[in-house]
Amino acid sequence: MSEPPGPAVQGAAPRSQPDLSSTIRWVAAFGLPEAAVGERTVASGVWPATLAWLGFQRLTGLGVAALEAGALRLGDAEAEQLLERHRGAMTVALQIERCLLDLAPRLESDGIDFLVLKGPAVARAFYPDPSWRSFGDLDLLVRTADWQAACVALAKAGFRRQLPEPRRGFDERFGKAATHIGPDGVQIDLHRTLALGPFGLWLEPDGLFEDTVSLSIGGRAFRRLDDTRALLHACMHAALGSRRVRLLPLRDVAQIAGIGRVDWSELDRLAGRWRLRVVVRRALDDVQTQLGVEPPPLARRLLEAPIDRREQRAMAAYLTDRRNRGGTALSTLRAIPGVRSKAAYLRALLVPDREFVMARDGQRRTPYLHRWLVPLRWFASSRGRGSRG
Repeated sequence: MSEPPGPAVQGAAPRSQPDLSSTIRWVAAFGLPEAAVGERTVASGVWPATLAWLGFQRLTGLGVAALEAGALRLGDAEAEQLLERHRGAMTVALQIERCLLDLAPRLESDGIDFLVLKGPAVARAFYPDPSWRSFGDLDLLVRTADWQAACVALAKAGFRRQLPEPRRGFDERFGKAATHIGPDGVQIDLHRTLALGPFGLWLEPDGLFEDTVSLSIGGRAFRRLDDTRALLHACMHAALGSRRVRLLPLRDVAQIAGIGRVDWSELDRLAGRWRLRVVVRRALDDVQTQLGVEPPPLARRLLEAPIDRREQRAMAAYLTDRRNRGGTALSTLRAIPGVRSKAAYLRALLVPDREFVMARDGQRRTPYLHRWLVPLRWFASSRGRGSRG
């Protein structure tokens, strides 16, 4: 598996090892008041695999915190290896924050309003020590109207967009984010909304700018989502980001829910309005299953509310093997209002611009028939379900 350049490199998932999962989950839950307490000793024979998983899951900061508290017991050599791995992660984090400090005046001079999401925002606002929460890229949210101007500003600052939009105007209408790589390898994910697919379309991202709080980084004030919306975003990242369980996003959910000033009534209102109840429920269920942390009592109303069938169907496209067979695209198509908009979305997928195809496939030319196999399978499966119904 090829890796992205620069400091965002995380590597492929290590191979599974017996008796590792409980230790990794224990580290991910370390410091949460609701989590199980105790100590863990990691034998030298399984330490290389343990360290690899801690690095892959970005949990070295929590591992160091547990080590310093005397809860994680390691030999001297193993402890030094953990510290060295975490020093590397913190070097990356500081480089990303330095990039943010340098980039902010450029965006502001162009009149581009932005919010800092995820990594540095969550680390500094919700964790006892920012070093507990490492991150490998910078996520910024801009208004849809500022999307193109923000892309231009990043290009002027030396950032290269990793993949162009399939067709002109696709990003503002249907896209979630675009990845931009800086000259020094720093990766910026420029967001227009918070999720890919139907949940990102049902969301009203520009409204997120109305409920923000201050965030201090390097002596400079930025803005982030307020605690309620930060928890909503953390749930989206944890539940929708990957079929493979990622423990750090789940820790974010538990951390924000535990210490953040969350207005649970407002969270329930937003989740209902934006059809995100199934997403929040999935994230809180995974936190309980993986980290052993039960949802706060105030979340009960949200967890007991009925879930729209459209939400359930959309969620299945993220969690099942349909995700890798066009399921997310099909659920997005269903969520797009209007025949013309649906047609524009399909056209971008089926007949993208040559620039997009070349950037995605390189010199290898993908026949249109191959590109159309996914939608053909959609229609075939739809006809099959109809004949059985």
